[in-house]
Amino acid sequence: MLKQFNSNNRKLNRVVPKVNINNLTNNDLTGSLQNIEIPTNTKFQSKTRSNPNPIKLVNNKTTISDFHQEILEHSARYVQRNVDVFDNNLNTLTIYNVSLDYGTEGASPNNFEVLVFGLHIPGNYTIKEVGNNVVITLNEQYIDYDNVTINDIYVMGKLKDIPIGTELDIVLSTENDEEIIL
Repeated sequence: MLKQFNSNNRKLNRVVPKVNINNLTNNDLTGSLQNIEIPTNTKFQSKTRSNPNPIKLVNNKTTISDFHQEILEHSARYVQRNVDVFDNNLNTLTIYNVSLDYGTEGASPNNFEVLVFGLHIPGNYTIKEVGNNVVITLNEQYIDYDNVTINDIYVMGKLKDIPIGTELDIVLSTENDEEIIL
């Protein structure tokens, strides 16, 4: 039994015009356009190569960023703190003896809130640590300081208390001369 011959050569799929013999006349041997039949069903049998398993590139930047934000939210607690001092001339709010606990991310209006009467003010402000204090500088006049008391302004953020080293321990003694250190 003979094996079938397989050729790896590419076949050219081209349309060869056929000459209609019935339209030929004796005086027209040049093969004018009248005598050429154009085929109507021209299907090319070409095979296009495609990868059956294409690699899909997925942009996970926002998903990863959201995941890191969620980890930060749950790893460090948001603390609500009243403002200690506000300065209506410089448009600043100051909280004494605290530090920011944001790691490498840094505090920004996206992860730090300033509230007046419990209402969130727009995020056009900057947060900085100055010594042992946190200073919030408002870039616009959001707070009417004439109608607001210091107890009406508070912030929510990742803050850590800084223990003051100048506090003295208080020693109390009981009736039995036992010492209680506060």
